[in-house]
Amino acid sequence: MVDHSSLRPLGEDVPEDAARLAAALRELFSSLGLSVRRYASRTHRNAGAVSRYLNGTRVPPWDFVTELFIEVAKQKKAPLRQEAMELIKESHRNALKVSNKRLHEVQTLQDQLEEADARVQQAAIREQVLMEGLQIREQRIAELETRHVELSARRDKEIREGAVAELALARDTDSDELARLKSEVDQLRVELQRAKESSAAAEERCRALEERLAAAEEEAQAGREAMDSDKLEEAQRSADEAKALAEDLRQQIADLKAAAKPAPPRPRNADEYLQALEEREREKAQQLAGRPVELNVRDLIKFSVKDDSNQRYDLVAALAKWSDPETVREICQELYGKGFPTVAHTLVARTGAEMSLADLRVLLPLLLEDGEKEGRELTDAALYHFAYFRGSSEVITFVRLLTEAGWTPWVNQIDTNCAQERSADRLAELLRDLEPEAAYALIERIVGLRRSRDIPGLLLRMEALELDAYLERLLSRLSEQRPDEYPTLLNAVELARE
Repeated sequence: MVDHSSLRPLGEDVPEDAARLAAALRELFSSLGLSVRRYASRTHRNAGAVSRYLNGTRVPPWDFVTELFIEVAKQKKAPLRQEAMELIKESHRNALKVSNKRLHEVQTLQDQLEEADARVQQAAIREQVLMEGLQIREQRIAELETRHVELSARRDKEIREGAVAELALARDTDSDELARLKSEVDQLRVELQRAKESSAAAEERCRALEERLAAAEEEAQAGREAMDSDKLEEAQRSADEAKALAEDLRQQIADLKAAAKPAPPRPRNADEYLQALEEREREKAQQLAGRPVELNVRDLIKFSVKDDSNQRYDLVAALAKWSDPETVREICQELYGKGFPTVAHTLVARTGAEMSLADLRVLLPLLLEDGEKEGRELTDAALYHFAYFRGSSEVITFVRLLTEAGWTPWVNQIDTNCAQERSADRLAELLRDLEPEAAYALIERIVGLRRSRDIPGLLLRMEALELDAYLERLLSRLSEQRPDEYPTLLNAVELARE
């Protein structure tokens, strides 16, 4: 729902044009179903400024309005009607004319420049079309002139009267087409010249408008600077005072730290050095995970957009290992809300590999509270990576916890992921550590789900661990259920032994 507390009723002192614009913008904004604060976060704007734009106390820049058009179109999965957009544009220009004449002049020139640029593009397209038409006709003229010469030469060599008459008819037909094409070429050349003149005139208008726009922007900027000079001077004084105070506080904190925390002892050997390094890395990860949710969400998005895989990996690892379940869920909600579900999947997948079993057991049902589709995507990612990366003792313990809680579907999903995707080494170790009944049940899933190319490696690893009974059962079931593949699997095993 919209945060109506941020959208107070339009005041009576709001000018008529500004009120009309604000009412239209509020109607569009209400269709998004977002609070002002959430919309501001999504579009990287100041929430106070967005509120003022929607309350009519300030006329927004045009890029804010076009951005709102885009967000509403994305929500409705259809563009807004052109008529509605033109009405809002007219209201915006009228409101700007009343509130700030300099900015209205700048906006008017920007509109004229946009229109002139569109004409330049249209003129360029028309010029291109005319040139292509001219080239086609000139090529056809060349072909006809060549054919005319050939027909003249052939006519001189022909003896029979009928053939001569036929050649004469073809020659006359080509001559007619040749004359028509030359006339069209002359006309196209005239039109092309006009198009070039129109394009040059449009370009000249763009240059003139750019100069006028630059001058108007300078005047508007000068007006703003003159009006705000006193405020800027006061703000500068406040900033200088704040900097001095902050520097003083930093120095006091540094002095307190130096007095309270002795320097760490120097490592005496390699083991102590590695242990100290690991401790520092753990402290760094805990500090990252302990930051505010909005800060971690911002950095996850920033690292993903910049494709900074190293920093993204470090942050995801820290959050997955050291954040509590509720924090992970909140981060995923924010990532989904900002349009980055893939980053949320990456984080939850890492929790499946890193988070403690007790916290993971709490996290999974929390994820399902945020919608069936979103929750299933996230829990699937967590369970997949849990089955792939966790040691056999953790898998057995977690399956027991889920079974006791009655979460049978997740137990089945873990068993399926283990049978289908777990590496040969880890899968063989899991079979070794399971109770016989559970191991035989897992073998049935392996026979039905595991890819053929992954089976020979599993057979060799089971043989190395001396899992003879399980190996015999797996081979027997493979020969029964996959008889066409069975000889090839055995040959692959023999080749691997060599």
